[in-house]
Amino acid sequence: MLGNVMEWTLDQYAPYTAARQVNPWVKATKPYPMAVRGGSWNDSAAAITCTARVPSDASWKQQDPQLPKSIWYLTDAQWLGFRLVRPAVVPPAEEMLRAWNNGVEHDEQ
Repeated sequence: MLGNVMEWTLDQYAPYTAARQVNPWVKATKPYPMAVRGGSWNDSAAAITCTARVPSDASWKQQDPQLPKSIWYLTDAQWLGFRLVRPAVVPPAEEMLRAWNNGVEHDEQ
C-alpha cells in the first residue's frame, strides 16, 4: 500500500512530543497544515515508509476551479489520496458518535 499516493489524514500537522501516547490524534482547528503520510510515487524509495509524514499546503489545491475549493477535485497534488475505511461489524451508536463525530452530540430535528 506504500508508494502509490500519500494518504490524507484527519490529524492536524504538529510536532511529535517525546511523551508516550496511546492513539494520539491532533484534532484539526484550522484548514492547514494537515498531516499527510506514507510516501508516494513522487518520492525517493527511502521516503516511502509508513513513518513518512509531511504537512499539507494550500497550494495543493491551486488548479481547482470550484468555489468553495474542494480538497480532491483537479488538484496539483496528484500524488495525494485518501483511504475509505469501514468496520466489518457496525459498532454501537455510542462508539460511532465518539469516533466519527468527535464525541459531539447533534440535536435531532
